[in-house]
Amino acid sequence: MSFFDFYKIQTFKLIELKYFILLHCKDTKKMTAIYTGKIIHGKKNGRKFGFPTVNILLDSDQQITDTGVFATQVNVLDKSFQGMLYVGYRKTLDLSHLSIEINIFDFNEDIYDHTIKFQILKKIRSDQTFDTIDQLIKQIQLDEIEIKKYFASC
Repeated sequence: MSFFDFYKIQTFKLIELKYFILLHCKDTKKMTAIYTGKIIHGKKNGRKFGFPTVNILLDSDQQITDTGVFATQVNVLDKSFQGMLYVGYRKTLDLSHLSIEINIFDFNEDIYDHTIKFQILKKIRSDQTFDTIDQLIKQIQLDEIEIKKYFASC
């Protein structure tokens, strides 16, 4: 086998691997919409819990029909980030309106009033109510670990 033949085989395998990873990390049959919204001020509970989030007001023609915690890919300030998306009613905090918020990994910038785009990649768990804030924080820590494992496998 010549070097050129070896190179062609290895290149093909690399392309095949990239294709497999893309399919593994992004279920193209589910949750592939790209959502767009404006970053708004929230109650800053996430920051108090050690997980600062951006709160999102979706464009009026969009809605997310499922609640829970999700792995998400985010685009803001013309850069791409990974993150942990929460969609739910925050009953543990005695709140009742729908909240859409993202903890963007490795990010710390003031982006209020900017536009954000994000894509839901994988559901981690359904929305839950916890008896205490400590239980909520422990679950968020577990969610973060699970989502980072998911991204590491991509």
